[in-house]
Amino acid sequence: MWCNAHPSTWKQHPAADAENWTIEKIKSVKECIDHKELKEPQEMLGVVNDPIWDFVEPQNYIFLELHAEIGSVNNVLDNFYAFIDDQVEAVTLEELTSRNSFIVADVALTRAAQLLSEWKEDVAPQLEFHRYERIAQVGNELKRRDLNPPLPTNRLGRAGR
Repeated sequence: MWCNAHPSTWKQHPAADAENWTIEKIKSVKECIDHKELKEPQEMLGVVNDPIWDFVEPQNYIFLELHAEIGSVNNVLDNFYAFIDDQVEAVTLEELTSRNSFIVADVALTRAAQLLSEWKEDVAPQLEFHRYERIAQVGNELKRRDLNPPLPTNRLGRAGR
């Protein structure tokens, strides 16, 4: 485990001479976080609190506490829901399929709403600018040919300036 390696670089096999975690290093990073000197996740290097056991050096153990807790809770919840479905509600196969389809549809709807929001923020203003730019080009070309340029219209097709 290397303390100078951000999780995004773990797949790239950091150099063998990278500095290993020590209790003092973890405490110093935590102290910097407490003093608001480190704010970005890449600077914090995964440190969120002081070592649980400050008498055992990290090189003697590597235990991903958060992942173990999440995995344990997910396992308990999955078994609990399965027990409720089988023993309490006695859910039929059609109900189970409908429930799963609803969850998949809800996730897809949330993702689609997020993509639409991102599109409205990023692409829509550019398209509107491009539209006005084209109107100006057409107007300039019509003026060059001694024709009256059309009035710009809004999204509802109404003329206005």
